[in-house]
Formats: sequence, C-alpha cells, structure tokens
Amino acid sequence: MHYLKSLFANFLTVFFSDHILSGIEVTNHTKLPHIGGDLILALALGLLNSLICPLLQLSRTEVSALKIALVALILNFAAYGLVKLLPIGVNVTSVEGYISASAIVAIGSFLTNFFEMKRQSSTKMEP
Repeated sequence: MHYLKSLFANFLTVFFSDHILSGIEVTNHTKLPHIGGDLILALALGLLNSLICPLLQLSRTEVSALKIALVALILNFAAYGLVKLLPIGVNVTSVEGYISASAIVAIGSFLTNFFEMKRQSSTKMEP
C-alpha cells in the first residue's frame, strides 16, 4: 500500500509539473478516454521514481538520503533530456523548463523515497 502511495505522489508531481511550469508544453492534452503522451510520461516517470528506494535496497548497499537524492537527480535530468529528443506529446521548449521540471520532479521523488526509507528503517527497529 505504501508503494502505491509513492507511485501516486510521483505521478501527480510529474503530471502537474508538465502542465503548470513554463518551458514545458503539452502538445497533446488528454481527453478521456484518449490517453496522451503526458499521462504515459507521468506514469512511466512516476513508476521509475517510486522504485528508487526499493532498488537501492535490493542492491544491498546502505540506503542514504544522499544516494536517493543523486539517483533522483540523475534519473529525472536524463528522463527530461529524452523527452526533449523524443516526440511523445510533451515538449521541453526552454532550458529553464528543463531545469525546473527536472528539479521539481527530483525533489518530489526524493521526498517520497526518503519517507519510504524512514518508514522501513523504523519498522525494522520495532520489536
């Protein structure tokens, strides 16, 4: 259940940052039942961002806030770089849009993964 909350929070962060921030243009606005590129991007990037903490734990390394932050920054800057190159219905139109969208989504990803790390460490300490 905690993973679904993290996935939903990351999805909303990506979706709203794509629609609200200047420098990001959604060329294919979604109208249900039509699913556009913005929903697909938000779901894919939200899924990747919500998997940061579980994947770091599977790698058997110590999970720290710094590692979560670095992975989130690298992942989101790379993802928005690919968005700039691929025509998926979301266009990055300026450097400011690229930096602001990547940074805001990375911050949202860091927060959800950090709280997940804290929740898991507190459940391990309880008898």
